This record gives sequence, C-alpha cells and structure tokens, in this order.
Amino acid sequence: MAANIPGYYFDPEKRRYFKIENSRTAPSNAAWSSENVKKRKLEDEAAAAALRRMNLTKNRIARSKALSEPLMGGFFARECGDVGRDVLAACFAEGVLEKGQMLLGDARWGKGSNVRHMYISGQDTKTGLGTAYANLDDFSLISTYIPRDKNGRVHRRLLAEYVTPGNQIAPYQEMAIPQISDIKYHERTNQILITSQKPGSEVSMWAFTPKVTEPDDRRPHWLLGRSGVEVYTNIQTRGARPHRDYQAHCVAPAPPGSDSICVVGTNRGLTQWDSSGAMKWLTPPDLPHAPFRDTFAVSHLSPPVVLFGGRPGALYRADLRARRDSWESPVLRGPGPLTHARCLDAHQVLVAALGSHLAVYDLRFLSPPSSTSTSSSDHHPQSPRYNGSRGANAQTPVLTFPAYLNRAHISIGLDLDAASGVAAAAHDDEGGTVALYSLRSGRRLRCAALDRSPAPAQAPVRSIQFQTFPGDATPTLFVGRGSSICAYSFGVEGVGDEA
Repeated sequence: MAANIPGYYFDPEKRRYFKIENSRTAPSNAAWSSENVKKRKLEDEAAAAALRRMNLTKNRIARSKALSEPLMGGFFARECGDVGRDVLAACFAEGVLEKGQMLLGDARWGKGSNVRHMYISGQDTKTGLGTAYANLDDFSLISTYIPRDKNGRVHRRLLAEYVTPGNQIAPYQEMAIPQISDIKYHERTNQILITSQKPGSEVSMWAFTPKVTEPDDRRPHWLLGRSGVEVYTNIQTRGARPHRDYQAHCVAPAPPGSDSICVVGTNRGLTQWDSSGAMKWLTPPDLPHAPFRDTFAVSHLSPPVVLFGGRPGALYRADLRARRDSWESPVLRGPGPLTHARCLDAHQVLVAALGSHLAVYDLRFLSPPSSTSTSSSDHHPQSPRYNGSRGANAQTPVLTFPAYLNRAHISIGLDLDAASGVAAAAHDDEGGTVALYSLRSGRRLRCAALDRSPAPAQAPVRSIQFQTFPGDATPTLFVGRGSSICAYSFGVEGVGDEA
C-alpha cells in the first residue's frame, strides 16, 4: 500500500507519485491537479461511508431462530409471505369438487365406452351455457349444451330453463364422420375442426362454422344440431400413389397471428390447411425412409414454429420459414412413442410418452444430434446432450412427474391450465384414474373429488379438457368418463358454505 505523502498524489496505474499542481497551471484532465485530487478524495470518503452503512444494516438483519423449527417455522414462514412452489396448485387441487355430469349416451348412441374425443367451448357470455362437441363411437359427432346452476353444478334438467334450438333436447346429432380422431376449435375463423383416421388415398378432415345468434336473441350464442350449421366442409390432401393408407391422427389450430388455419398430424408427417383453403404437405409423404411417421402430438411454439412427434419416440421442431430438410433431426428422443406435446411458454414443453414418461423439457438446452461431430463437448458432463449410458442424444428434463402412469395407450387424456399451474393426466390403471400434477414441482396433488370418482366403463379416460367460463375465476375440468362429460371445479359444497 502506498504511503500518504502530503502534497503528492500516488497514481495506482502508473505506480508512481506526482506532485499536486494548481488547477490553473495543470492540464485539465490531469489526475494530479488540486481540483481532481480533492474531488476524488470526497468520492472515496462517500463510498467508504456507504460501505460502512451497508455492513451495519446487513448485520442488523438476522433470521429468526423460530423459522428453523420444522412445525412452527413453517407457519411463520407462510405468514411472512414465503410461499412454497406448490401452494397455489395444491390449494386449487384440494378445493376441486365434483360438479355433476352431462349424459351423452342414450338410445341413439352406445353407452359402453368412454367419451373418445371432445371439445368444450366457454365463450357464451349471453346465457352462460357451455357447448360441447364429442363422439362416443366410430362415426357419430354429437353436441350438447352444458348448463350450470348458481353453485356451478351441471345437470341435464337445467336445460329446461333455456331456449334451445329445435324440438329435441340435447344431445344433438351433428354429422357422421368415420373414425373420428380429434376435435378442436379455430377461434379466428370460428370453425370446429375434426380429423378422421379412416385409411384412404388422401388425408381427410372436416370443418364447419356454428351459427352465431344475435345479441338480442334469447337462444344460446352457438346453435347446435342441424339448425345450427349450414355447410360442412371436407378438406383433403392427396398423398403419393399408390399408397391408400393415409390417416389423420390429430389437429392443432393455428394461434393468433398465423395465416394458416391448422396443422394436421398424420401417419406420414404433417399437413397444413392455410387461409386460402388449400391443404398441403409440410413433410414429404412418399420418402421410403422418411423420419416423419405417425404424428400423435402437435403444438405451436409460435405462429411459424411447430413442435410435433409420435412414433418413433422423437420430437421435431419445424420452422415453417426455414428449409424442410432442417426439420429432419429431432430435438428430443423420448423413451417411447410420444402421445402429447404441449408448449408451456416460449422455451418449455410438456412431453408425454409411453412407458409412463411425463416431463418438461427446456428447448434452449435441446439441439439436433450430430452424427459426424467428434467434439469433446458431445461427451462432456456439462454438455446438455450428456446423459451417461443413454448416449449423447439423451437430454435431461428440467422437471419429471414420477407418479405418472401410462404404459401402452396412445389415445389417453391430458390437459393443463397454466394460470393455476396444474396439469390433469389420465392413468392406464384399472380404475381409469385422473390425477392432478403441479407444473412447478412435478408432484402429484391431492384431490379427493377425483380420487373417489367411480370407475369408467373402460379404462383409460381418453378425453380431458380445462375450460374457464365467463365470470369464473378458476377453470372447470371436464372428464369424459363413460358416456358422460363430468365436471370438476374449485368451489364449495353448497351456496351457504363459507368459501
């Protein structure tokens, strides 16, 4: 440390002393001018004083010893605002109650199996009725209104309080589509989208626009049945000859900001229906060794970026603005065929696969494998691709769900609600369990209403959907159990109970 010599300034960079010179004769930027030396001395004193105050303040703050106690500390921590990761999701799950059901099966349709596919709409701000499109068999698309009382309970008899179309009470026969595989809704064009798994020389899907009533009309926002639809459109994408086995497995409606209407997952890759009405292949359908085979899961990461996967167990990222050959390397290889891929945000995706695999992956750490790379980073423990004995292409998820159970079913229900941080997933056990999971910890949440649900006619449950209705603060979970759509929502047992 340099000695403090009166009348001299020590420059730490040049490591030498300079005589302090009057500011009028010294250069303007000279560090040894009297004015600059005085200014620097005041700044150093102020910085030293601030450091002393910070250290004194830091020493005054001490964590209470009571907070380290297992029981008492937990209560005190909660009162002090230290909320655990699962508090919101756990509170929601424990408050979920059974809220009735809407029967779809009657003399016209069978009652032997679970609801296969369904879409629940909750945009009727006029009457508050929910709207459901579903199928119970291989060819009948049916629809129904979902009425609720003041306590949010669902029952068919409540339909008598509304003015519904036609002389027949719900459910209604909409149309006959062979081997329905998925039902979704595209908001921008107000169209219901239905895909078909019937093998043929082209990929086939159907679309129709529900008739919307005027604001002063006492009937619901959407009219169901034959009186509610004027035109049913069949959209087809011809495949390569002589193949006659093309099937549509799933459909993903395009998000806001996209020019297309939807992307369809098929048994030979992806097709797209754009706003011009044209249906085109996004992946080559006729390559003898094409990497894109059965696609059971499609999700939009952004308007131009699509994640898709299925059999074999690989997840691909398709940027519709880039060359198609850039999609051919998977960003993720799962332990088995993928059944679901749901984007949580701009970087994370929830992936479900056979072999009881459910996990969240961060796309920033996933990259296509390079078969020609010999870089040492491919095998370095800090590399995102490194995972020991599973090979250089095995990526580690950021979150796993150990209690998830699906060993062998492709068609199995799963949905999530990002606001509450909860995912609902069906299990392939004998009871047809539907479990709630935390999207922050992967832990299975306790939910008495779902745990004590009666066993369906046939396990597993195939259709699950969260939907939030106008005026509700929390979503309602709909489960296609047997031939009914069962409702579960956060609430109280009775109107007089304390919330």
